[in-house]
Amino acid sequence: MILELRDICLKFSHKTVLQKLNVRFEEAQLHALLGENGAGKSTAANIICGELQPDSGQILINGEPVVFHTPREAINRGICYVHQRPMLADSITVKENLLLGLNKEQKKRLEAVAQKWLADIELNSLTKKYGADTRFFIALTSALIKEPYILILDEPSALLDENQEKFLFENLKELATGGMNIIVITHNYEEAKKYCDTVDYLEDGVLVLKKELDQVRPFESLRDHRSGNTEKIKLITGLPQNKLDEMEKKLIAERRTHRTQGSLRLSKGPSTGFIPTDRKYTGSNPNLTIEQMLTAALDIPENQKPDVARKMIEASGVNIQPQEKCSCLSGGMLQKLMIEREFYNNPKSLILCNPLQGLDVKTCRKTCERIQKAAQEGADVLVLSYGEFPLEDV
Repeated sequence: MILELRDICLKFSHKTVLQKLNVRFEEAQLHALLGENGAGKSTAANIICGELQPDSGQILINGEPVVFHTPREAINRGICYVHQRPMLADSITVKENLLLGLNKEQKKRLEAVAQKWLADIELNSLTKKYGADTRFFIALTSALIKEPYILILDEPSALLDENQEKFLFENLKELATGGMNIIVITHNYEEAKKYCDTVDYLEDGVLVLKKELDQVRPFESLRDHRSGNTEKIKLITGLPQNKLDEMEKKLIAERRTHRTQGSLRLSKGPSTGFIPTDRKYTGSNPNLTIEQMLTAALDIPENQKPDVARKMIEASGVNIQPQEKCSCLSGGMLQKLMIEREFYNNPKSLILCNPLQGLDVKTCRKTCERIQKAAQEGADVLVLSYGEFPLEDV
């Protein structure tokens, strides 16, 4: 199935997110839609799958114009979208999650697809016991059971280790060879270059003319940007199955008390900055305004909150207004704003759980420099990270 976006435009409030976007995705290929935070990648994906409606332009499938008013309509036409941190029902089993929304014929495929993609997972175990990496694979399995013609993945490897990433893309390549049209939303150039057949590069909602992959400026490695002063930074790396998720949950509770974690004392209240892995619902809420999300917990007069919110927004570089909803933000944009919020009062302690997720290289470097500066100025910093992190472990 060939997918084409033709002259797609979308404007949120004062800003244009997509400007006459024209892009074509051929079947039987693995495509990358590449760009930095706020470039419009996720917005384009949301339009394709029916979560957003464009102001103008057309979606075409095999040359035929289509309109999707809901994600269900897109699914019925063979388009499935797997979010980076999918919403699953924690109180039911993995198998029960997989069964949601399936018809009779699709249910017959569940066991075979799960055996391939969830081989080490007990399907009758409760979903809540699994971390972000497994939850992604559960959502992917749910999509693949439906045998989509077009599969869209949002930052699929962000919370996977190297072996999981290799497993994912090798099997995605197999699916593409079999005829599936697969689109990967990413800001990771190296990932696109290594695994994808084509790459389209978005900048500020505009598609840069197609280039050969080796002509696109690669995102620089962060490995050379290590902290030179980490005596007050504690870095713990691992994966959810290494109990990192459980540690994060305990830290959420710990920050409410004056208790010690190892050699790091975590202050309570506003003197502790906290960035959770789940930024959408734990660190924020789609129904909040940007101003509410940024200032609700600040001990300042109400009449000062609009100005403070504007200052944070300006410092983050995110093109948004204080009264717009958080639902207008991409994951990377929300992460930038959360960083500004948690560093705003120069907290004595920082608990940062996967603080670089969804960030482009420039913002990653800036964030690492801020972490180092906070430590140099006396803050105790704890970083939990899935996989490598560009600070020396201490």
